[in-house]
Amino acid sequence: TKLAQDVHPALAFVVLWGLILWLGMVEGGQASLVGLAPINFELYKDSHPTTYISTKLCHVGDNLDRYLMGRQFMVIFIAFCINMAGAP
Repeated sequence: TKLAQDVHPALAFVVLWGLILWLGMVEGGQASLVGLAPINFELYKDSHPTTYISTKLCHVGDNLDRYLMGRQFMVIFIAFCINMAGAP
């Protein structure tokens, strides 16, 4: 691809692995938010305060659905960029 051919291979390698790590964080975040939806927030309020704040915000109204829709576009973008950085 143009990116893999036009830049130094080390840069393409770093970009490739950065994108793979980003994709893993996006997928892990999605699994966590969807998995914690049916759980009572008060169970982890004291032990995991950051999780409590983020899930409380995400599970208000249709925020979770909007996040999941936006995440789909982000995953497509990341996969496209992985292909650009890693393909011969």
